[in-house]
Amino acid sequence: MEPILPGLVPSPAFLLDGRGRPDFRDVFGALASSATQIHTAVTRIRLSTLDLREQDVPRLDHLQVLVSEMSAISLDAEARGLLQIPERAPNVRFLLGLIEDGRLEMRSAPLGGWAPDFTVFVEESGPRAVLTGFHAFERPYPHRGPALASVHGGDAARMAANRHAELWESAHDVGPAVWSLLARATKRASRLASAG
Repeated sequence: MEPILPGLVPSPAFLLDGRGRPDFRDVFGALASSATQIHTAVTRIRLSTLDLREQDVPRLDHLQVLVSEMSAISLDAEARGLLQIPERAPNVRFLLGLIEDGRLEMRSAPLGGWAPDFTVFVEESGPRAVLTGFHAFERPYPHRGPALASVHGGDAARMAANRHAELWESAHDVGPAVWSLLARATKRASRLASAG
């Protein structure tokens, strides 16, 4: 592929539109399956739309999640609700386990700012790909308009990894707070299950 503008390095890329296949879930899963590290920066995290399981990330050593907006009330309500749904409860427990074993770190950068959301997938050889644009695991995508995202490799992945590292350094740790919310919700769900 030739550079669109002089001086730009060509890099493999493709566009997702939220309608066809592969969709966001397919692409994220394929890239995550060979990643040892995943570095993501999203405006907000919604547990109800996150669909990540142990089998999706068999090689994962480290997951860094950077958010700009996080509501403890919403996160707690989502966790409690999802733990009541048998097919979704394992997602919450998996995230809790990732925090407990040190593979998941979360930071918040409310003043950092970035656009659009992006995730960098790192393999043993270094950054392999960056997924930029909408981040939604839901099928079908819940809005009528286009949901555009793109995947880039090579230099773009390395550039995005460097930008994520810069943002990460200026953010504050919210992992213990998220762990506390998820652990409380999990204990509450266990008590309800044993009482019922």
